[in-house]
Amino acid sequence: MAYLETKYGDYLYVVFRMGVGALFLMLGIQKLLGLWGMPGGPAAFGTLIWYAGIFEIMIGLSLATGVLTRLASFFGVIMMIVAYILGHVSVGGWNPAVNMGMPALAFMLAFLATLAFGARRASLEKAVFGKEIF
Repeated sequence: MAYLETKYGDYLYVVFRMGVGALFLMLGIQKLLGLWGMPGGPAAFGTLIWYAGIFEIMIGLSLATGVLTRLASFFGVIMMIVAYILGHVSVGGWNPAVNMGMPALAFMLAFLATLAFGARRASLEKAVFGKEIF
């Protein structure tokens, strides 16, 4: 597989990590503030959706900045599995094309990739501590 490697691989991964983090951050902001077409408006304080929004903001910021990327990715994988089961399978069956669970599964796969690769370049954690802590 060495023929697929490029000298820009690390940079492309950083764009991927920051993009996934920014998109996940936007989902959390959508839930908490009721922006961008959130059905029902902002989530009520203390509800499951409200907590999901808080975690999405924290995980998204972590991935976008490169701080504790693997830890945030681990919790992101768990969160997306729970979201898929509680929010999609229990409502519309197991098929993600029918139950609208495709984004949850796509984010879960993205978090598995960031869990495996960590922060790499352009990491605030590496800039401050000189290495990845977790």
